[in-house]
Amino acid sequence: MAIIAVLAALLFPVFAKARGSAQTVTCISNIKQLLQASQMYCNDHDRRLVPARNWDNSYGTLGVTWCLLLQPYIKNKEILTCPLDSTPQTARNSTDLSHSYGINYGLTYLTGYGQQHLARSMSSLEDVSELIMFFDMKSEVGAMGSSYVSHRLSRVAFRHNDKASFGFLDGHAKVLHANQVDDGKFWIP
Repeated sequence: MAIIAVLAALLFPVFAKARGSAQTVTCISNIKQLLQASQMYCNDHDRRLVPARNWDNSYGTLGVTWCLLLQPYIKNKEILTCPLDSTPQTARNSTDLSHSYGINYGLTYLTGYGQQHLARSMSSLEDVSELIMFFDMKSEVGAMGSSYVSHRLSRVAFRHNDKASFGFLDGHAKVLHANQVDDGKFWIP
């Protein structure tokens, strides 16, 4: 019995760490799939990025969010949530799905109330390997994303051992500390 107790005491922390690592890998995989879906959307929409929200008054809200706009390309609502986010959110005043990830407004702000595209075109961007597209977002925000200088990191959820998952416009994803993405060059081209 004593041997079993000692082994259990030694192995439980190892199992907990392994589970946390697996959840981080799942989160990164989710963000990579979102990046692939946004690339397909971009290819189908004249090289324009998916907007954070597409104005559509027919829904009686401020519009449809990126979560719904990407749905035909992902077909799986589970990739919208991080396994460590116990309370995924929906954006206020929008037609939306529950999600744990935010989108970079600096690249994808709404489409100008149905008239003018404000989501950027890929051809207008230079160094896409340093531009954040998706990130782990705090559940209590009630928004679709962030990037404005005033709140870009305040909306990021560092739920992976004081790190967050970030997906970059060129298709790669990383888990990073806040100080690694605090520079405005990662958010606004």
